[in-house]
Amino acid sequence: MDLNQALITGSFGVAVAIITWLLAGMRESKISKREARNQKREKLENLYATTIAQLEMLLRLTHSGDSYEEIKRELSDRYGMLKLLAKDSVNEKLEEVSILIYQWSTLYRKGAPKRGPGDTAIITSEDSKSSEEAEKLYPQVNSTIVELIKLMKKHIAEYENA
Repeated sequence: MDLNQALITGSFGVAVAIITWLLAGMRESKISKREARNQKREKLENLYATTIAQLEMLLRLTHSGDSYEEIKRELSDRYGMLKLLAKDSVNEKLEEVSILIYQWSTLYRKGAPKRGPGDTAIITSEDSKSSEEAEKLYPQVNSTIVELIKLMKKHIAEYENA
């Protein structure tokens, strides 16, 4: 009888050790997955926030008539990361925003007054037409950017709720 009790007690001890080891492993796995999910969410938040800031900078550079040279390289790098990490819906909306900003900025700059002799501004009828078209397109640019931001927020929220 003592041998049977010893075997049962020993088997019970081994079973408890195995179960404890399995539960600890599951807990560590859950913690690791949660940390990876949080890291990806933070990476997306930073990527999306920087993208929004760069879109805003494009609008400002267009309004001020300044060069896009500094931001062009950053935008290319950012778009590459977005293609890899963002959802298809975000990338599709970003493409739509990019096209609209390009159309709007082209019209805006075409319609801007040109420098004449003696630092005077010259506006032609063609400039006025482009300026009016740019003015009409600007609300669509803004609303599409707002839609993009909503998609970005929705994507980030998916990591918070997972």
